[in-house]
Amino acid sequence: MRPGPQTAWVDGPDGPARVLVWPAEPVLGGDAPPGATLLAFHGWTDSADVFAPLAAALDPRHALVAVDAPGHGETPLPAGDYDVPRHALSGIAVYDALPRLVTGGRPSAGRVVAYGHSMGALTAARVAMARGVRGRGARRSGVVSLVLEDPARTTLRRPSSPAGMRTWLTGLRSGTHTDRVAWARANHPTWPAAELDPWAASKSAVDLAEFDRRHDWGEPLPVLLAEVHCPVLLIRGETALGGIVSTRAAARCEAACPGGLEVLTLPAGHSPRREAPEAFAAALNVVLRGA
Repeated sequence: MRPGPQTAWVDGPDGPARVLVWPAEPVLGGDAPPGATLLAFHGWTDSADVFAPLAAALDPRHALVAVDAPGHGETPLPAGDYDVPRHALSGIAVYDALPRLVTGGRPSAGRVVAYGHSMGALTAARVAMARGVRGRGARRSGVVSLVLEDPARTTLRRPSSPAGMRTWLTGLRSGTHTDRVAWARANHPTWPAAELDPWAASKSAVDLAEFDRRHDWGEPLPVLLAEVHCPVLLIRGETALGGIVSTRAAARCEAACPGGLEVLTLPAGHSPRREAPEAFAAALNVVLRGA
């Protein structure tokens, strides 16, 4: 079993960010190449801790590095509007710190797959814009692939309101951690048990001051993807089950992406990695193996 994560801090233009690192297991003997690094960005009101079950499901030759968004987990909330595009500043700083975090200080960050869920998909896309390589089969250092899990902002539709999210989160936080775990179990009965505790813990770690500020979600995802030149995998749920990416929106993203975009639809809602965990991990392992 992969050991628990190591905690690190990375200073960037937007302030310090907490990072969790699940190191890769060393490759012993043979001709097998070293693994890739999965650089992960969580969704709204989650934290880096929620990727622990995914880390356990991935091939241990690959490292997983997860970043707390501003105001989430232990990353402090900066002053000003809640500016989602600005999250990329922390993401790029963490990417640039990968030699220190996962490769023992060697100059190269190696082969990196940027990955984000929901809100975090917007950050992952911006990191791929800034640090991505062009084309398939690239073996030089950089973001060689981008994975988007039921991403936010695939259309011009306004995201959920901060006020509504605050009301829900405040109610959820009025109980104990055990109460939050029970809520998740009752409302997400298909989630594996390992997902419940980190999800519940992440809700108590959100800075509620975020919801008193204006939220700027930035450009729609297709606009960002027009500047992403590495291959992209978009893993979506079904809208009938709660997924937020329609077939039409997925096609719009595919048409926008010069590096090529593949769409994988799983029998899940807004969190395919939790609702179809085996298929999700298998798809991600294929991307990492080919990175």
